[in-house]
Amino acid sequence: MVSALDLHDATQPPEDFGVLLRRWRRRRGTSQLDLALDAGTSQRHVSFLETGRARPSRYMVVALAGALDVPLRDRNALLAAAGFSPAFLARQDSDPDLAAVEAALSFILDKQEPFPAIVVDRAWRLRRANAAAERMLAFLAPDGLPTATDGAIDLAAWIFDPDGLGPWLRNRDEVLPHMARRLGPAAPHWAAGGGRSAEGDDLPLPPVLTLDVAKDGVAVRLFSTITTLGEPQDLALHDIRIESFFPADEPSRAVLEAMAGG
Repeated sequence: MVSALDLHDATQPPEDFGVLLRRWRRRRGTSQLDLALDAGTSQRHVSFLETGRARPSRYMVVALAGALDVPLRDRNALLAAAGFSPAFLARQDSDPDLAAVEAALSFILDKQEPFPAIVVDRAWRLRRANAAAERMLAFLAPDGLPTATDGAIDLAAWIFDPDGLGPWLRNRDEVLPHMARRLGPAAPHWAAGGGRSAEGDDLPLPPVLTLDVAKDGVAVRLFSTITTLGEPQDLALHDIRIESFFPADEPSRAVLEAMAGG
């Protein structure tokens, strides 16, 4: 599974280490001095690394990547650019080493019933869903959902598509800018920007941002929590997010419970 947020394309030759390091430092808004202090080196050495006047050791690459909080997949890119082998692997879901994790994911999804829960990657491609989420998606998208190039369901494309979730999303002006910020470069290039609609500016803000959908006389308001795995050392696990949805009011709870009862 390859994230759309990657800075490194495995099919292309590695970029220059100094270019990548400088890009990540600027993305994090960190000075050379602050990065040097966090990584246990000198500002001069960081400067030499960025300009190519010095080559890093494997330890220094790991230290700099950790100080910049670089995602695991992109730490591999930094290591490759410096001439080292990758530190992190991406196991398949069927790998025995992941059995405990897969069992935990199933447990979390099952316990969320009758409310929806999904497992997605950083680009919001669907990896798995509980029965409640499948019911909700089937109701809102009876003709099916768009797929990414790897064949996975592309929830981001569906959410941002005016002809996808668009007709049923009542608070589009609130949800889409929030989703675009969450996805960053992984957001569809035609993703909507902006903020709250003018007609809602004088309304009090809710405790949490909700997803308000309505179709065929059925209205549901949901809010969500996001769970990640603690200290994942596998690329695939590092990418996943567990999003659990809850009813924002009693009518929405009643709708979800009725859907579960058929």
